[in-house]
Amino acid sequence: MNFRAALYRIVCALAGLALGALAVGGADAVSRGGRVGWARLTTPGSQRGRHSDQDPRLVRFIGDQTSLNLGREWYAVAPDKIEQLCVYPFIFAKDLLSISVPAHRKNLQEYLQRGGFLCIDPCVNGFSPAEKEDLVRQYGVWFTRLFPDCSMRELPDDHEIYRCYFPVTVAELYPPDMIRAGAIKPPHIGMQGIFLGGRMIAVISITGLECGWPETPQRVPACLKMITNIYVYAMTLASDAPAKR
Repeated sequence: MNFRAALYRIVCALAGLALGALAVGGADAVSRGGRVGWARLTTPGSQRGRHSDQDPRLVRFIGDQTSLNLGREWYAVAPDKIEQLCVYPFIFAKDLLSISVPAHRKNLQEYLQRGGFLCIDPCVNGFSPAEKEDLVRQYGVWFTRLFPDCSMRELPDDHEIYRCYFPVTVAELYPPDMIRAGAIKPPHIGMQGIFLGGRMIAVISITGLECGWPETPQRVPACLKMITNIYVYAMTLASDAPAKR
């Protein structure tokens, strides 16, 4: 079943933007009355649960700021169970590079083919520009193993994902306190999109959206807004993304 098609059938309007969510039933289903659960992917890597204590804050913000019927709990979902993956149309992950078991990669491939969406937000605080570039390269290789014909490209700052719900700028994601602490503000937000044909199937953040909030409270509003934008974009606009941008 294409659960993205089911999502579109129950959209509602908020601030002129259609939002919708419906989880497909299955193991650990949380689709009570069309409610969607927030899911984090568990992986072998050390990053898998990093900053998971912030997930409830994320879920509350998305639920309060949008009309999505989003459950206030978060759930762990493992790549070894395709039926569990397919409960959630959107899955948040800190790391995919440590997933090397062929069967687990196959499950994620099928999940994405069915219409699922992955938001990858690795912890990159302290990374140099060169290290971020290398991380992007590694993800390009990882996704190409799943889909040889997929493409990865940087989303320009005028892309819809940065303004589909909240307007977000690079200056907001890298506030003065963060720069004073030694962070290097890039010229662009630099989020990477993974495309399969004309559909965006995943995004890779290189700004550490969920990292460093306790140390840099000024980051919280913009990062919350950016993750909300990704969620909204995945639910409403990802399948309309042009093949070239």
